[in-house]
Amino acid sequence: MILTMRNADGLGLAANQVGKSLAMTVIDLKNVKGWEDGDSLVLINPALIGTEGESVYDEGCLSLPGIREEIVRPEKIGVKFLDRNLKEVEMEVDKLLARIIQHEIDHLHGKYFIDYLSPFKLSLLKPKLSKMTKGTVETEYPLAPPFVHHAKKKGKVKRLRGM
Repeated sequence: MILTMRNADGLGLAANQVGKSLAMTVIDLKNVKGWEDGDSLVLINPALIGTEGESVYDEGCLSLPGIREEIVRPEKIGVKFLDRNLKEVEMEVDKLLARIIQHEIDHLHGKYFIDYLSPFKLSLLKPKLSKMTKGTVETEYPLAPPFVHHAKKKGKVKRLRGM
């Protein structure tokens, strides 16, 4: 997953974005100024345990290429997860990392960043979304049509050992 995310120049990727029914996400900020020395994060069974403040940021998504919108999210979060060694971790993070974690957890719960938009703003995106659904959008990475990896409401996301 980390290689797939890096290949697409992404900052985060949820397992269901690549067809895996796991409660797992990866995050890599090596291409972000000030974060170059950090390791990639693997979050298994992530859950928000607190939020604080509010910020607006222009978000995009590998699943929705070419779409960017200003989204309001909590500025600071507490998050609990298992790391790549299945060790339980609790972190308090803010700014960009907090935003990315929230974005990826949303994917695990079947939500896109565009779900935060007003009905009017969403209606303006329908032509672009329609092209994605029809598979007429070109990317340098594999792209599942929008809503395909979120559409299954009946199935459950597999929980990994340790939770």
